[in-house]
Amino acid sequence: MCVLKIYNNKLYLFGILNFNNCLTCVLFFCILYTIYKNSYKGHHAMAFTIPNNLSESVMREMSEKIILGELKPGERILETKLVEELGVSRSPIREALRLLEKNKLVEIIPRKGARVTEITPENIEWFYDIFEALYGMVARKATELATEKDFLLLWAALEKIECAAKEENVQKYYDGIFEFADVSMRAARNPMLTQMLMELWPYNRRIQYASLSFRKSDLKKNQVFFRRMAKYASEGKTEQAIQTIQEYARNEKAFALKMIKGKAGKAKT
Repeated sequence: MCVLKIYNNKLYLFGILNFNNCLTCVLFFCILYTIYKNSYKGHHAMAFTIPNNLSESVMREMSEKIILGELKPGERILETKLVEELGVSRSPIREALRLLEKNKLVEIIPRKGARVTEITPENIEWFYDIFEALYGMVARKATELATEKDFLLLWAALEKIECAAKEENVQKYYDGIFEFADVSMRAARNPMLTQMLMELWPYNRRIQYASLSFRKSDLKKNQVFFRRMAKYASEGKTEQAIQTIQEYARNEKAFALKMIKGKAGKAKT
């Protein structure tokens, strides 16, 4: 028989007795040692990566709740409640809140805690001014640099948008327009531009979802912008593609402002 013991994270083999074949014993030890070392390394790798992944998971969970309106504008976010709901400690929740603050979904007020940001007319004005400028650059570069594969993906995204509009399916339409945007960004082949747009992505999703939720019957009219963008880009008509995205941005801004002002009017009454 043999005895295995662990001291200071090291595996030792004692007392090789009654083994008719010493080679068998050595092989047995080597197999056990390999299993032990691999599991030990795995343990440390997992322990190292969990905190970051956990914070990001909490951040994604909370982002979706804010974007979908489950957490309302101005609503306080209680850390103790999140600890109970998500079954995590306060540390990843606080890190998640810092990430959400960076994405303009949450504001952290000293000595008062965190709350969901309001969507104000000023924020909509600022956002769509940036949206128009940045996506104008996407339209220019995508028209110039897109490959045949890019256009196939763009037309596939457009088909999803048009099918969703026909069905008056807001969720599918929402998914389709962000797929269209993602394909366009990749086709532009400008990592710095993509990074800037991705930083605005959560806020963009929030405004778009809130806006589209009030315009189910308007989807067929709205889809025309995406067909025109895809058509002009595939034909190499750069200026027309840019003008279309600018027109789309202004249309979205006008509707979002109308929506916010309408909500504000209802709140007063």
